[in-house]
Amino acid sequence: MSLDIDPKPLEIPSCHQFEVSSDGLGRYTIDVSLPAGYDASDESYPVVVVLDGNLLFDVAHSILNGRFAAMGSLMPPAIVVGVGYPADEGLASFYGRRNFDFHGDWAMTDELGLYLQNIFTNYKTIEGKPELTMSAGGAPRFMSFLRDELLPGLAEQYRVDPDARHTLIGDSSGGHFVLRALYDQDSPFKKYVCISPGFGSASGSIEELEATYAESFDDLDVDLFICAGDQEAEEGTYALCRIVSGVVWIREQFARRNWPSARVAAEIMNLEDHGSIAPRAIAAGMRFVNQVRPGFHREEIAEKIAAMLPPED
Repeated sequence: MSLDIDPKPLEIPSCHQFEVSSDGLGRYTIDVSLPAGYDASDESYPVVVVLDGNLLFDVAHSILNGRFAAMGSLMPPAIVVGVGYPADEGLASFYGRRNFDFHGDWAMTDELGLYLQNIFTNYKTIEGKPELTMSAGGAPRFMSFLRDELLPGLAEQYRVDPDARHTLIGDSSGGHFVLRALYDQDSPFKKYVCISPGFGSASGSIEELEATYAESFDDLDVDLFICAGDQEAEEGTYALCRIVSGVVWIREQFARRNWPSARVAAEIMNLEDHGSIAPRAIAAGMRFVNQVRPGFHREEIAEKIAAMLPPED
């Protein structure tokens, strides 16, 4: 007996994709995932912005709004938005643009900067694009794009709760940007999932931003989950990026500052490396910032489970 197979592309009605352009930055591919029940209600929702949408949107969608989550996720429903780069621009452009978007001023003449430039050169040589260049310094402009263009534009199209505590997720260089946003008083985000942050890129910049913020403010009202894989301390490249030590430094600074409104968890995840950590980190991070993480928020979880059960007769 043979199966009568007629394969068709899988369409996910709750997911949309469109392209936008921003002056001084270029084109972005935006992926949107709507929570279960979106079309059947008039409820407004918080937004979860995922940097490097080309790489991480599918993971975040599956964890937060996928079919398994739709069966009864403990996390509050949210609109998941991936911010990525057009595939037709190629890998070299993707690598160079994200480096510009996620970092502040950085000459890239130090050991790590030269290492990243070498990777970029290899990509553009393979693609036959010698005219491309890579630099840093675009982070302030990229933040203004997220805050002043993307989020207001999403609110015109989707039911975004203007008073919600929106979330920002970033990995690697995207994690570096998350740390920049953390200490930006004009950031539109209050919840942060920072995965394997490139703490050593633009060396000293995160420390400077943290110190400047602490000089002017006596509180930091954020939910932060920051993590790295234990294997990232075993390889020279990631040691150069100060990924693991950066996680520890951030956690110690939160303890030192003792911000009254801050909620923070840091974790060095066992048996995870730079390529494997993202799914586990996004799941654990989103549970923490939404206070439904086992071992941390038992009472909140019990209340959410009780609310999901049918009423007793």
